[in-house]
Amino acid sequence: MEEVFGKRNRTAVESAGTSESRRVIAVDGKALKGSARGDTARRHLLSAVTHGRVATLAQVEVDAKTNETRHFKPLLAPLDLAGGTVTFDALHSVKANISWLVETKKAYYIAVIKTNQPIAHSQFAALPWRDNAVQHTRSETGHRRRESRSIKACAIADELGGIAFPYARMAIRVHRRRKETGRRESVYAVTSLDAHQAGPADLAAAIRGHWGVENSSHHIRDVTFTEDASN
Repeated sequence: MEEVFGKRNRTAVESAGTSESRRVIAVDGKALKGSARGDTARRHLLSAVTHGRVATLAQVEVDAKTNETRHFKPLLAPLDLAGGTVTFDALHSVKANISWLVETKKAYYIAVIKTNQPIAHSQFAALPWRDNAVQHTRSETGHRRRESRSIKACAIADELGGIAFPYARMAIRVHRRRKETGRRESVYAVTSLDAHQAGPADLAAAIRGHWGVENSSHHIRDVTFTEDASN
């Protein structure tokens, strides 16, 4: 297992040179404060938003946050996603949705794995990450804090079985450290992209971009359009 994960994957990932340029879209939900209607305390929207220069491509209203997953297909069905990459968190890491995204929409995915999926999270955390060297690092300063992030990625071989995600090609670990507090955190993700399609820097940018969409789109809605102040 160590040989498959270590030597084989260092070669696979590090050999990735220039990656293909592709559109990246985040699927993200948001509850709107001050938008009560009937017996609903606040309305909840699920959106498909571009990375980088944020633009909303599609949006649907859901009954509650826990029902987001059944709106995943209706939200993305009208969009041309062929060759693009869709990012989402563990809430939408549903096998049927992922298979549909790859098979029907001809898109790639990067799914962030959180502790609300304990089995998958434990599987990724248990992979022998120490056998792989750090492949990309970046530091940023914002909101009066400095954060450094390093990324490791490895090809998921058949010998590593048990990774329960359709069309999964690489496992990813992002390690974040806040320099002021010394706080450290590891975040895991899985993707259908191969190493020749996305290098470590590309994967890091996509994952960071998803977090950026979550933060910036919420900020734009709350502050610029004052949605949270609506009645």
